[in-house]
Amino acid sequence: MDEKRDPVAHLAARLASGGRCLYMPNGGNLGAALIASATVQAFERAGIPWVFVRGQRRSVRSSDLLVYGGGGSLVPMYAGGYACVESLYWLGAPVVVLPQTVQGHAAFWSGMAGTTVFCRDAGSLAFLRGFPGVDSHLADDMAVGLDMRLDPFSTVLALREAVAARQEPRVLRAFRGDGEAMGPVGAGSFDVSVLAHPPMSSVASIHANACAFLAVLAGYSEIRTDRLHVAIGGGLLGIPVTLWNNANGKIRGVYETTLRGRFPGIRYVDGPADEGGQKR
Repeated sequence: MDEKRDPVAHLAARLASGGRCLYMPNGGNLGAALIASATVQAFERAGIPWVFVRGQRRSVRSSDLLVYGGGGSLVPMYAGGYACVESLYWLGAPVVVLPQTVQGHAAFWSGMAGTTVFCRDAGSLAFLRGFPGVDSHLADDMAVGLDMRLDPFSTVLALREAVAARQEPRVLRAFRGDGEAMGPVGAGSFDVSVLAHPPMSSVASIHANACAFLAVLAGYSEIRTDRLHVAIGGGLLGIPVTLWNNANGKIRGVYETTLRGRFPGIRYVDGPADEGGQKR
């Protein structure tokens, strides 16, 4: 496997004097909020000057970097992520895409010379290396870097500790019902990720939605899911997780690149159901 790189260290090293990172979070559900929270924390730890790109399009300078958030939107079944990256590209400053799953849309990538893309799995990296104009690197999913010791996430950790002390078994079955699902959703599934689709317009909103997401997970003693960031949230909280693959294989790729060995409590199952048929 290729050596992984730190996307935020890349931004810090590349940012010109007086430049800013103009950040566009990857839009989506509560899992996307978790990614965005970890990204904001990483910017602040590194001391990177940054603002949201919204409202700044007319003030973009050549010294700036245009940063599109990590996630799983650069695949054939979604169009929004590609439209966002393209809109940044035409603003004129260099574009950096934080760790994403990337599949398909070859014509798009052929026209994106000079863009830097961090891939969160080896398959995405191999695909983008077919486009010499795109500077591609392997990196961990941003969400795993969330520092749960910091406010407001420390409150969720305290909640998790209080719930765990009660030793009451509660199993969360959180399975997706969209085009990424490998099979039908059975009775009893609670797809917590889609409870909200935050606007990602302020740090307060991003952190509040990520905390709400984690607080729901904190109430369970075990998690079974095919949602990547439900599994990562469970890992951050120390909850045992069984994680199944999804239809486009992104979970397998991110598990191999980022999760294996990092979260001992996450067990990966490469199929639509485990040996006991307990997925749903």
